[in-house]
Amino acid sequence: MIPTRVGKLKFIVEEMQLAFHLAMHVTDPFVARTLARHILVRAENFIEHARGLRKPLKNAGHDIRDFHKTKEAYASAFEEYFQVARHKLGAHVQDFDFGKRIELWNEIEIVKIGYFVDGALQIYRSLAALSLPGYVTYAEPTELTDPSVLESLGQFQQAINNGSGIEMGTDPLAMTRNNTSAVLNMTPVHQRAGQLALIRRWIAMQREILRWMGPQIRIARILKARIVTDLVSFCDCLVTRTVPPGALQEMEGLDKLIVASGQSSATIDNFVAASNFQAELQVARTIRDKIGAHLEISDSYTLAGLSTDLDTYDLVEGLNFYGRVGAAFTKTCHSILFLRLYAADGQRLHGVSAAMAPAAPYAGNSIEGPPAPPTPLPIDDVESYRTNLARWLDSNDERRAEASHFFGQAFLGSQVIETLDEVERFGAGQRSPESEFRKAHGFLLSTLVNGISDFDFQGVLELVLSCRNGSPYPLAELLVRYGSDASEFRQWWICSALGEIGSAPHATVSQFLETRTYSRNWPIRFQATLARFKTFVKAEGTFRLNHKGQTRVDYDTFVGSLTTSMTEFEQFVCVLAFASILSGPRVGSLSSPFHGNYAELQKKIEALIVPLLKDDSDKGSKRTTLHDLIQTNDYVGVCVLVAIELGDQHPWHTVLVDCCCNGSIADAGHDQAARHLAMCFLLRKEHHLAYEIVEGIASRSPDWVDIQVLAAEILGETPEAEEQAKQRISSIRRTYKLTSDLDARLCAIETEIEKR
Repeated sequence: MIPTRVGKLKFIVEEMQLAFHLAMHVTDPFVARTLARHILVRAENFIEHARGLRKPLKNAGHDIRDFHKTKEAYASAFEEYFQVARHKLGAHVQDFDFGKRIELWNEIEIVKIGYFVDGALQIYRSLAALSLPGYVTYAEPTELTDPSVLESLGQFQQAINNGSGIEMGTDPLAMTRNNTSAVLNMTPVHQRAGQLALIRRWIAMQREILRWMGPQIRIARILKARIVTDLVSFCDCLVTRTVPPGALQEMEGLDKLIVASGQSSATIDNFVAASNFQAELQVARTIRDKIGAHLEISDSYTLAGLSTDLDTYDLVEGLNFYGRVGAAFTKTCHSILFLRLYAADGQRLHGVSAAMAPAAPYAGNSIEGPPAPPTPLPIDDVESYRTNLARWLDSNDERRAEASHFFGQAFLGSQVIETLDEVERFGAGQRSPESEFRKAHGFLLSTLVNGISDFDFQGVLELVLSCRNGSPYPLAELLVRYGSDASEFRQWWICSALGEIGSAPHATVSQFLETRTYSRNWPIRFQATLARFKTFVKAEGTFRLNHKGQTRVDYDTFVGSLTTSMTEFEQFVCVLAFASILSGPRVGSLSSPFHGNYAELQKKIEALIVPLLKDDSDKGSKRTTLHDLIQTNDYVGVCVLVAIELGDQHPWHTVLVDCCCNGSIADAGHDQAARHLAMCFLLRKEHHLAYEIVEGIASRSPDWVDIQVLAAEILGETPEAEEQAKQRISSIRRTYKLTSDLDARLCAIETEIEKR
């Protein structure tokens, strides 16, 4: 008994020293306190194990008066300073006063933490005088002098410091971080959502440190134990845990708090019901209870056995489980208006600076001054243009956002090289607005003219579109100036971009698009027509909204001028595309003045397609499906229905599918439409793109089992993806409670793979 407990005390002291070393050598106070939470957990474990050693020592005849006095003084100090922090911020995440939680967090600092680390070491070393069996003279962990540990920490710190701008923080500790825009969480449902955002932030941070610290086995164990503990806390905050009344862990999860707020927790409820949630959570909870938030005190659990349990816990599977639980939380936030803010936690805001006081330091007594205002961007520097363009084309999302912000500012404020005049006529009057073609516009134009690959060309168009809300007129102008001599491939993309920019009135754009509506190339002709339609909707919609329904241009007259020279089939495709534009998310409220026109389009589409639905013997089920698709604004789904009905040999089949795949017929922005878009790529045998879309839906909809199976089916059809399909099937079977129909679909995939 004594050797086992002494060994566990030594293990606890080592982990406290390692965690203290990590926290001391990171420069970000929030990261340091996140790591120091492990010291709070292990300090409480140390007290429990030291107290558990008292009786065996006394029974063995040892004089333990000094040991008892010292450990109880240590325990009293811990109870005074950090016991609440351990319960509320370490082993659990529990409800607490908003302001007091911040005070509790800021009190985690190097001097107080160091006292408990050193105190535990002194108590352990005091046992040397008792000559106990199993006692080993304490030697500092070698990691404390290993330069590779500090090097890895430095690389992690550099990685998290690369971002610019300020961060959106919706968790209850956001106010304690530098360069963060914080929100208040006061109502119970907001408090719980904020706690979930906080735990998600901790887990992401610890995963990243673990990635850098992987070769350091003992440090990796600490991080793994913290991740598992936080994973369990995340689940307990999301889904109400069944515990005896009055238990310390009794707490309503987000699911019940949402219902109490008058909203639906269907996403969470469906996920828990459809998956093996409780079983997967229990696997993690067992590790958490034995060596994560606690260290099992029973002598039947040896230290070697506990370490083996932690080492053999499949963290990859655990994090996959956490990913599904986190996706259920995010989907729930998106579905409830007052929780949507929590889905945006961690996003970067560019062009603004934080006005609040700097974070309380973890180490040292000096308080930094308020953050300096952002350094003005070099918006007239050509080399900065090149750097940011390369960043946009080649970097990750965060770096691309920085590049977009840079060019957005440059398009608005760089040196003016030309003034663009336009005459806008209305009734008997007119006005002459001016726009400015700037140095940044000239740089992009010269970049296009000097020659870049088609792939980079599409990237430049994406950059232009990301900045279109600032000053769209000169952006459209630079595309028109380049587009006149561009290849047909690039002219198609320019027409598409001009439709999204919606710069009107703009004579050169109008002339460019009108010229291409007479092209002999149908895709260009079609895309130019759509661009003119989008521009009309945005310009006329804005006018009608601002003038209480007055009409400047009649809808039917304008649309008639676009389609009068088209064939019957071309007009049919345009009707589908126009309907998808008016109901799609990109036009937004500007389509509201055309509500009556859209209703007429819906009737026209249904009337045109019903005759194509042959052999509808199942009591009009195809008609019902068509009607439902139209009512949900799913015109991609309409195209899939028609294409399948006509067959792949029909000339309309390819055109309809292609128009959906290239975005000419826009998807409605919901998962049903995205699924139908994936079907379009499947019809073109582009399995990888289809899988990418379905996998996106599946990853954000863990409550939708059918879409998980569909992802496996697509993998099963994908050449050379058999092993990936088998792994996906195995994962689905482990994760979900499958109906006989869904299991039969998985069996069919396996059978098909075996035949190859």
